[in-house]
Amino acid sequence: MKKNGQHIDAVITWVDGNDQQHYEKRLKVVSENQEIKEKALPTGKDHTRFVDNGELKYCLQSIRKFAPWIRTIHLVTDNQRPDFLTESFQKENGIELVNHEDIFASFEWALPTFNSRTIETALWRIPDLANHFIYFNDDFILTSSVKPEHFFPDGKVLLRGRWNSIKNYGSIRLKINEIISILSKKVLGITRSMHLLQQIKSAQLAGFEKKYYRTPHVPHPIIKSSLSEFFRVNQESFEANIQYKFRNMEQFSAVFLAHHLEIVKGNVVLKKPYDFLMLNGELDISITLKPKLKKIKNRDVKFICLQGFEKYSRLNQKNIIEVLEDILKSE
Repeated sequence: MKKNGQHIDAVITWVDGNDQQHYEKRLKVVSENQEIKEKALPTGKDHTRFVDNGELKYCLQSIRKFAPWIRTIHLVTDNQRPDFLTESFQKENGIELVNHEDIFASFEWALPTFNSRTIETALWRIPDLANHFIYFNDDFILTSSVKPEHFFPDGKVLLRGRWNSIKNYGSIRLKINEIISILSKKVLGITRSMHLLQQIKSAQLAGFEKKYYRTPHVPHPIIKSSLSEFFRVNQESFEANIQYKFRNMEQFSAVFLAHHLEIVKGNVVLKKPYDFLMLNGELDISITLKPKLKKIKNRDVKFICLQGFEKYSRLNQKNIIEVLEDILKSE
């Protein structure tokens, strides 16, 4: 389906970190590269970043149910295929498998990579990708019907978030954040990704000096030509960002760079993220999860991000799955 003469695609990045071959490949890269040990984010190599909890199937099903106007779903993987993704399921749902080699053509030196920031930097190079696309993490799930204008109103990009002041991350502050990240993981079991720093770096790369538009974990509408033109002029930024095998504090995010490039052009509609919910197994307890599930049941939100599913109790996992399967089966 076209919106204002434009096809709209979806892009999802996915990895099955439970796969033994993939796990051994990660270990090999780490053991052979001392720089990765020294400079990668403390949580960048954490196994939880690669665990597959089955969210992908719900993500795919929700797109086809609640956004049937999506032309093609491009699933970007490291030469992997989900067990449920049979040829018939793939064809029926308009899914194209894209391997890392496809998007890093001519830059094969960056492979293998286990870094979502690196992979996101090259998503605009997906073959036959529509100029207007929506980027989903594999744990993003639509929970009610959406229209093209929820992402691209009148040809513009709709961004959900809020303005924040740009904070200076000097060496002392970075070291403090590193220590906090390590303690948070060891003591509280909470994974910190320095997500805001990536957003700040991305905004600065687009020319912002005092503030940036902070976006939560929501599906991201992106215009491919904006990124391709930026990286055509700034190829050194592209190559610098894809050199890292694991997440690194030196990196920016191409997703948030795309957002700020559109803001510079005045090609955006800004909206607070009232139609979104975060479910996080590292932070939620039953008393906080229950009202969230009620909102999902009542279709009060359009999408959720389901992080750390494996951290929920079995009962809460069961409750989440029941709600998701109910909304996906309902008419």
